[in-house]
Amino acid sequence: KGIKEFQREAKKPLIIASDLEQGLRQQIEGGTLFPPAMAIANAIALNQKSKIKNQKSRMLRNTFKAIALEARYAGINTIFAPVLDINTNPRNPIISTRAFGDDAETVSFFGCEMVKTFQSRGIAACGKHFPGHGDTEIDSHIKLPFIKKDLKSLEKTELVPFRNAIRQGVKMIMLGHLKVPALDSSGIPVSLSEKAVRYLRDKMRFKGVIITDALNMGGIGKYTEEKASLIALQAGVDLLLHPTDPDRIVSYLEKKVSGIRCQVSKNQLWKKKTASRSDPDFENHRRLSEELTRKAIKISGQIRPMKKPLLIILDDENEEGAKRRGEAFAGKFKEKFPDLRLNVTNYGSEIQNISYPDDIFIIVAIFSKIKAWKGGPSPWLLRCIRKLENKAEIFISFGSPYILDGVRDDITKVYAFWDSEVAQRAVAEVI
Repeated sequence: KGIKEFQREAKKPLIIASDLEQGLRQQIEGGTLFPPAMAIANAIALNQKSKIKNQKSRMLRNTFKAIALEARYAGINTIFAPVLDINTNPRNPIISTRAFGDDAETVSFFGCEMVKTFQSRGIAACGKHFPGHGDTEIDSHIKLPFIKKDLKSLEKTELVPFRNAIRQGVKMIMLGHLKVPALDSSGIPVSLSEKAVRYLRDKMRFKGVIITDALNMGGIGKYTEEKASLIALQAGVDLLLHPTDPDRIVSYLEKKVSGIRCQVSKNQLWKKKTASRSDPDFENHRRLSEELTRKAIKISGQIRPMKKPLLIILDDENEEGAKRRGEAFAGKFKEKFPDLRLNVTNYGSEIQNISYPDDIFIIVAIFSKIKAWKGGPSPWLLRCIRKLENKAEIFISFGSPYILDGVRDDITKVYAFWDSEVAQRAVAEVI
């Protein structure tokens, strides 16, 4: 059966949710994949005045509108976004480009715009990962991160985007698997903490639905998924997200809690079933994504004229098909330089000592995705960057901009924020 049939048969509206931070194609073929949040923020950059600012504001609203319309078209009525984390730690392995920025004002502005646009078009927004996953060096998919800040510091930084999103009327908030003694000194993850739930309800006046982060993550710490589910419900959490075996969890909870039922708050996500809408303009959405990708590109330093370029591609992904990454970039580059020398070095391979004449122009393109359970850039990649630092003219990051923080200031750096083919071709054109 499809989603429409399930909704028709259900006595109450079903919550059909998905993780669409970058749009429908993040999960479903045929939809549009938009740049990550940090790229969108860089493309929009609302520090201009008058006409340009108005144009960029429309572009931002159209982006979030497109994501909402495509989700509705697919039968999805809840999106696990915006990411309200402030990426204050450059070594953050899992938030990085998923955040709109590294300050509370930027994250609040873009987060609230996403909430407002989604919910005005029938999509419930979910702010995450409360109280903020930005200042960590650990991926909570792997193990439990520790946020050391006191409550006063949290209230001045991490909690600001959540407070603003609540004022904007966000319908759902996701609790992070984070150890935050300022909210609960027991060391229990916030996602399972009654004290954290009470703070969100009583101090921040949130009336909507509270959901855990995925229960199959290592961030639940010492607890089994069964025990974590029970503790979360007893703490006042409304929804449990993505256990490994839902049937096993239900069976366990039925034995532990008599008459177990959904604890959704009075301000439910959907009070009535919503009708599907007309087909989105997928072609226009694709062009919008491409325009954002081009506008997001950031350059630090000058690009000198080149005669004999050598392109070195460093690919940090140890997965099937990795050899093909960077093809769009190299292909576009060869249009201008047919005699381009190309060196593709995949994860774990050793870079040979490079000894070329002084007139060789070395460009290093780095492909390193931000993704769950990876734990950040590999030590192999960081060693390669250090090895090439004194030889390269240009470093390009097709991923986290922070990966180039350690590279000398006199070397030109190009930031693309993600590795789509459009981003690759656009960077090649810029260079």
